[in-house]
Amino acid sequence: MKYNTIISIFVCLFLTACNPDFNTNKKRTLSKGIISNQDADSDKIIKNKLLDDLINLIEKANADREKYVKKMEEEPSDQYGMLAVFGGMYWAESPRELISDTGSERSIRYRRRVYSILLNAIETNELKKFSEIRILSIKVLEIFSLFNLFGSTLDDVVVHLYSKKDTLGKLDISNLKRLKNLFEKLLSIKTIVSKMSKRLLLDYQNNENFIKTDNAKLGSYVVALSNQIQEKYNEAERLKSEIILIYTL
Repeated sequence: MKYNTIISIFVCLFLTACNPDFNTNKKRTLSKGIISNQDADSDKIIKNKLLDDLINLIEKANADREKYVKKMEEEPSDQYGMLAVFGGMYWAESPRELISDTGSERSIRYRRRVYSILLNAIETNELKKFSEIRILSIKVLEIFSLFNLFGSTLDDVVVHLYSKKDTLGKLDISNLKRLKNLFEKLLSIKTIVSKMSKRLLLDYQNNENFIKTDNAKLGSYVVALSNQIQEKYNEAERLKSEIILIYTL
């Protein structure tokens, strides 16, 4: 029995010596397992970071939206100095109420969305300066309508993503990256459009290129600005479609 044991050990050692790849293959297998685990851990870290960043972005955007919902509850009778502006606008569809109507839900939403654009670049006490623009031409009114449309697009995306934020983990890394990038682009458009509105106000106050004293030049200025804002709104709509397409859980 003792001899059989000795022989078995000898045979095992002999086979190991004759097969130098045995230990190497074993090490390679272990190494692959370690690398695989490291890759999995790395992917998990990347995904968690993306999730945290995206959720923070969504929550911040939703908090901003809620801020303006609250602002409407506190809206003064002069509508933050813009009653002259909103009081000169009305809906094309029946019952054709004024945008200044405090009992109309759609008029309240309209004003909220306009405030959310304008107050992203100026202070509340500066809103009344818009009513100082001498001639609220049709094109100027179109600009405010575009603010409303853009605000509606942003509302739709924020409400959609906020309702889904707890299940975002179902998306893979590539879609999370894409969703985050698209949402950031949409938010950046709001900043750009807000700055455009401030530029309109400043240029008018400073009589830039005589737009305050020359109606024709004011008209040309407003047409050019309206076209720029229209392009940004169209871009926002495309981003909205892509965002909804990525995440419809």
